[in-house]
Amino acid sequence: MVKKIITINLIVWNMCSLVLFGCASLLEPQAKVTSGGGPGIQQAQQEAYDGPKARVAVSRFTDKTAKGWWTGQIGDGMAEMLTTALFNTNRYIVLERQTLQDVLAEQDLGASGRIKKETAAPIGQIEGAELLVTGAVTEFEPGSSGIGGGIGGGSKSIVGGILGAIKKSHIAIDLRVIDTRTSRLVAATTVEGTATDIGGLTGLAGGHLGGGLGGWHKQPIEKALRIAIGAAADFIVSQTPTQYYHYTN
Repeated sequence: MVKKIITINLIVWNMCSLVLFGCASLLEPQAKVTSGGGPGIQQAQQEAYDGPKARVAVSRFTDKTAKGWWTGQIGDGMAEMLTTALFNTNRYIVLERQTLQDVLAEQDLGASGRIKKETAAPIGQIEGAELLVTGAVTEFEPGSSGIGGGIGGGSKSIVGGILGAIKKSHIAIDLRVIDTRTSRLVAATTVEGTATDIGGLTGLAGGHLGGGLGGWHKQPIEKALRIAIGAAADFIVSQTPTQYYHYTN
């Protein structure tokens, strides 16, 4: 009887090990970019760059999922994340648009005569963007679906419980790069980010999400969003035509 119990425990342990080993690969976040033509993303990432830059601005992201989770702050937060990612590529003169009203208020204050004239921000010198990046969230699954569930007792319940603890988060962003002079599309793609959580273990890294995204901190959807934004920045770099890189300051 004791030998039989030991044998059953070993079988259960091996089954759990196989499940967890298989799930380990699921914990690795994945990014997918649908695109065609142009240099590869990996090639663009590996190239050191210290040349002319393109002028770019990122507009507020919009929601196309109609699931009731969206707020303007979330749209601004995603745009801010992409703005930062593009700035860090060192290939763009990134123009701030999320806080433009604050800049305009400062200029208006200078024009009011209430501050020293020599320190006032001049009017009429805000720079225009040659490229405008727009984003729309088309898919949003914030880790609500478990895989499997506990069925019966014994080993089935244990393995089922492990599978039931797996939650997959997914986000897809429709991304467009527009020439502001002609309104022509320069590049367009769908960027997807996927992250899997097993019992709360997502391996999240990076700083705290600000604004309307703060509620996603340490959640699988945070990881999915981060890798989607990173992939979006890589795509924009790899697909921006060379003729737009002509500004030196």
